[in-house]
Amino acid sequence: MACLLLVPAVVWCAERDPRIIDISFEPHGTIRWERGGHPVLLVVPRSGEGWITLAQRLTGSQATVGSLRRANPRLQAPLRDRPVRVPVEILRGDLRLDAVRRLFPVDKRTVLGWQHWILDPFRDGEGEESWEWLAELFTGRTDLAGDLKRTNPELVATGLKRGRPLIIPEAQLLGVFSSLTPVATPTPVATPTLPPVSTVVPSPMVAPRPDGGGPLDYGVDRFGEYAIYRLQKGEALYSAVVVRFTGQLLARQVNETAMTIARRSGIDDVTDIPVGYPVKIPFELLLPEYLPPDNPRRLAWDEGRRELAHFLEVVHATDLSGVQVVLDAGHGGKDTGAVVNGVWEATYAYDIMCRIKANLERHTRATVWTTIEDAKRGCTTPPLDRLEQSRDAFLRTRPPYRLDDAVLGVHLRWYLTNDIILNRLDSSVPRSKTVFLSVHADSLHPSVRGAMAYVPSRYLRPTKPYTVRRRDIQRFAEYRNHPTVRLGPEFKARVEASSRHMAERILGSLERNEIAIHPYDPVRDRVLRGRRSWVPAVLRFTAAQNAVLLECCNMANEQDRSLLLEQEWRERFARAVVEGMASAFSR
Repeated sequence: MACLLLVPAVVWCAERDPRIIDISFEPHGTIRWERGGHPVLLVVPRSGEGWITLAQRLTGSQATVGSLRRANPRLQAPLRDRPVRVPVEILRGDLRLDAVRRLFPVDKRTVLGWQHWILDPFRDGEGEESWEWLAELFTGRTDLAGDLKRTNPELVATGLKRGRPLIIPEAQLLGVFSSLTPVATPTPVATPTLPPVSTVVPSPMVAPRPDGGGPLDYGVDRFGEYAIYRLQKGEALYSAVVVRFTGQLLARQVNETAMTIARRSGIDDVTDIPVGYPVKIPFELLLPEYLPPDNPRRLAWDEGRRELAHFLEVVHATDLSGVQVVLDAGHGGKDTGAVVNGVWEATYAYDIMCRIKANLERHTRATVWTTIEDAKRGCTTPPLDRLEQSRDAFLRTRPPYRLDDAVLGVHLRWYLTNDIILNRLDSSVPRSKTVFLSVHADSLHPSVRGAMAYVPSRYLRPTKPYTVRRRDIQRFAEYRNHPTVRLGPEFKARVEASSRHMAERILGSLERNEIAIHPYDPVRDRVLRGRRSWVPAVLRFTAAQNAVLLECCNMANEQDRSLLLEQEWRERFARAVVEGMASAFSR
């Protein structure tokens, strides 16, 4: 028998197999932690219990059915003679809290948030506790791992070592943890195995990077203020610096910005930069979140994020019941969108949109509308990898529009969406249950991979009533019904908060389903091209409260493009999007 001393009087024992730790969790079952994995609850299903009822009983939401299935890949349906594995991080609130108390008996609620002590139960550093897992366990969102890293910068450098404490911030905690009464001090009494927590205050001239990869230093020379990043082994100036810290994505602009930074840094050959070389990034090129904490642009950015949190309205809708989803696919007709190696963005964005529609109708109770249709294939999902390129798409306006003019087509999409929300829905449907999702595929610098999402910044939407002034739009009923858009400041803030919440859930679901997402700032509130930034028109003028433009991949990246040409990947992508949308309404 192998025994593990946690603190005085708290002992775990692994009987029979030193790679497995079992903890009684009566009356529900047993918590099992296996070497190299995360703890799960082993539970015997009740008579007649299927995946949905089991998920509802133990996790409080049907949206976790996919997670349960993935945790039990060899089990087609729950069986009474086979224990089901339920990941601890998806348990419903009361069970999750109880499980945490049994797994981590020295954890506690503090005035700073939740103080967690790294256990590393097998003492092998195999990553049983990762940033992403801890984020999902205590906040319900893997995408908040970066927030945990920024709060605990000392652990980013040293790693999540046994006996080290970290803080999950108050603002990110799930309600079941934040509702507990904090202890008087965040620092516990020292024990022989777990040292007391120390408070690390970063220098005002060092800002932890949002992605948790280490600090940026700052300096001033005769050209002005700059940040310093020291290149790591295997990193390139384009992706590791330009894409990450300036937000530039288009190939031409990434290359131009790289040259600007190279000149400022005294670099002659951007393909041959020594490891550790101090790269200077001018302040005017930095995204605000990477500036020093006392910089005015950084202060305004921080304040905007704090303000936005007050406008988040999360609506519970089991299985998306009562939710109205308007789906759109970018481009179409004469507008092919991006074209890379003969592949049209419009063709594959449309296919993914149709797959999302099919999965919403098959697996949820949402009502689905579409803005666009292909006259030849309809909204079908042919079992083909490479699809026939077609210019037969039209918008479902009154009368239908064949997409001869891309600009008119963009305006008609949001007029059509607004007409659905304002004219065609029952008045009892709350705006909080309206969703607009536009599917695209980007063409960026080839070093960039993965999906990303845009949501509408409240600062870049109209402040005054807005009307499209075109004679050719006046023949459409959607325009005549509501020609002028009026957006109040509170509504715009609520839309941005709700849209960001949905985008984060969608991208989190994609990542859980092993679909690549953009590694730096995958959710953005504006398109950034050089010094210009804007919100796409379909988001800028929408009346939907949850509005997301989803870029499914970067067609200029060879790996992304090859996946886009696989029907299995497109179907997996669509399912993950639906799962993410459902989770946005799960709590």
